[in-house]
Amino acid sequence: MEHTEIFLEFDPDLHDAVTEIPAATEELKGKVVDEIMKGYYLNDKIIRFVNLPTQAIIRIYSSSGVLVSILEHNSTTLGGDETWDVRNRNNQVVASGVYFYHIESGGARRIGRFTVVNFAQ
Repeated sequence: MEHTEIFLEFDPDLHDAVTEIPAATEELKGKVVDEIMKGYYLNDKIIRFVNLPTQAIIRIYSSSGVLVSILEHNSTTLGGDETWDVRNRNNQVVASGVYFYHIESGGARRIGRFTVVNFAQ
């Protein structure tokens, strides 16, 4: 998946609140950058697993039962989160469909499902 950074001139009329945040470089000063936490971009798909215990293993399966991805969560606080980049173990974007997650922490388990929808670009 190709990634493109988008830089827009800042227009205060389009924003409800303006916060003074120092720019990382002079080149970015006064620009709105579509970059968010952990190197993900706003146009990238991510799924966040929230309110996790301090240690957990998250396994993601396709609807046919194939293991798609494994996420290991280690945190010092309760209520942490883990982000999945919607890619399989071969770093390919997963296809649209229903997926199942299995969260395991100690003896506790949680199972659920979610849907991924990919649009043509």
